[in-house]
Amino acid sequence: MPYFAALGYRLFVLAGTTASTNPTNSTGMTLVGNLSNAGIQGNAETQDVIDYTSTQGFTRALVTSQSYTIPCTMNLDLNDAAYAILKNAALNATTQTVQWYRESPEMTATGNPEFHSGVAFVTDFSEDIQAGNVATVTFTLTGYGAYTWSAETNT
Repeated sequence: MPYFAALGYRLFVLAGTTASTNPTNSTGMTLVGNLSNAGIQGNAETQDVIDYTSTQGFTRALVTSQSYTIPCTMNLDLNDAAYAILKNAALNATTQTVQWYRESPEMTATGNPEFHSGVAFVTDFSEDIQAGNVATVTFTLTGYGAYTWSAETNT
């Protein structure tokens, strides 16, 4: 089973609206520089159900809705164009989204890397600027609809 270090991931963003669609590639998008975390966290809401066929009173969980967030951390670079896109989206979070595209490192020399993409609001935007430390920005991409996943393909 091959394991690998969490290096080489790339996250791209583009200013959008709630009418935006999930991107299929990173063309025309801006790379988020200095990124150190962008893991997708999925959540499923469930409703417990019990009916006449339940064995010994055990319930069944039915999924009623799904959502996702992507908590992100980046080193602060005021000249990073993606920082400006993200901060603007956070300041206008009631009306502006971002389209995002996260590409995994390619595991082979041939083929196409795995990617995820979607549309999200920028929430929980926070800058950490402490004397003597590297200034960082944390923010959360809060999903607007389902995200897309495409597995790595090898040719």
